[in-house]
Amino acid sequence: MKILHLIDAFDARFERDQIKLVELLEKRGYHNTVITSRYSSDWRLTKKAEFKSWEKRFSQTEIIHAPSLKIPTPFSKAPAHVYLPSRQILRNFDIIHAYTFGTYSSFLGATSKIIKKSKVIMRSDLSSATYHKAKNAPLYRTMLTYPFKIADAVYAFTFLEKQYLANLGVNQNKIRVIPVGINYKKFSKATITDEDKHVSIGYVGRLCSQKGVHRITASLQKILREEKNASVSFIGAIEDTNYAKEVLASLKTYRNFKYLGYLSHILPFYKMCNIILVPSLVETGAITVLEAMASGKVVIASNITPIKEYIEHEHTGFLFNDPKEVYLYIKKLVENPNLIKEIGRRARKEAAKYDWNLIIRRYEEMYRSVTK
Repeated sequence: MKILHLIDAFDARFERDQIKLVELLEKRGYHNTVITSRYSSDWRLTKKAEFKSWEKRFSQTEIIHAPSLKIPTPFSKAPAHVYLPSRQILRNFDIIHAYTFGTYSSFLGATSKIIKKSKVIMRSDLSSATYHKAKNAPLYRTMLTYPFKIADAVYAFTFLEKQYLANLGVNQNKIRVIPVGINYKKFSKATITDEDKHVSIGYVGRLCSQKGVHRITASLQKILREEKNASVSFIGAIEDTNYAKEVLASLKTYRNFKYLGYLSHILPFYKMCNIILVPSLVETGAITVLEAMASGKVVIASNITPIKEYIEHEHTGFLFNDPKEVYLYIKKLVENPNLIKEIGRRARKEAAKYDWNLIIRRYEEMYRSVTK
């Protein structure tokens, strides 16, 4: 089967769903072509040689980073990142797979369906904030939902996201729910921490307001003051410099706090931690939660979709509504080290349900249903 993937930014440094999907499809004998921009996932114009160094995992997939530019958009302060479709888009493909609500790629996929009469699949990845904005702005809603209304199939990560799409006028009979996948075999190699006196608390993610780190700094400060056998470490790219400076400044005075910068390989970080914090304000896939659970770690996370679909509170992790609860949950774990091990084991068992080897079959079934 020949599949054309249209993606605004194809950044193979990260184990994001579109990267892993293309990789697994290649291994299963599919013929993939990716047409994308010359921007990295942090919207930095990037040289082809650098992309090539990130894409060594692909041996059969044709990846085309087309000439790209930024253009202003009427509905957002952020510009659209546009790439010029190469002539390869005119080839015959069994499926055109376009990625993400409100992106240039979704509109390009819709155009291909109209001109080429191709079978088109759309990934949603629709956040709550974008949904409410579209719901209350008719013109904005009409423009952004058009590619999804004419697509042959649409998939969402959660049932809530499916309901959002249906509320915006997308035919719910063609919307499938396919959750994010993780490399369970890889992350389950991390050790489940033995009972000991030291508790290592970690945060993995971008440093920006959307990730909500500012909400938990007070709790972390209190833990670092009170618990001499506890430490806190952050890893992740700085997306908002001013925000990062403010957050890190509130913690860096403590000797048992470290910011380790951006790490391309995060498994060693999971191995060194007992507890992983995910204080996000908004998430669509929340892959970090599942990776940490597969690593046998206790996740303390915001009580939001889809995280609350992964974690059973106080059984496979902890969910908080009030950021002050983070302190209480960490304190409970520090005082009951055996609980860290018990919850970690249960979390690992739950995360196995999201193994990519299981999730990929749902994509294949979707492809078959569209082309038959």
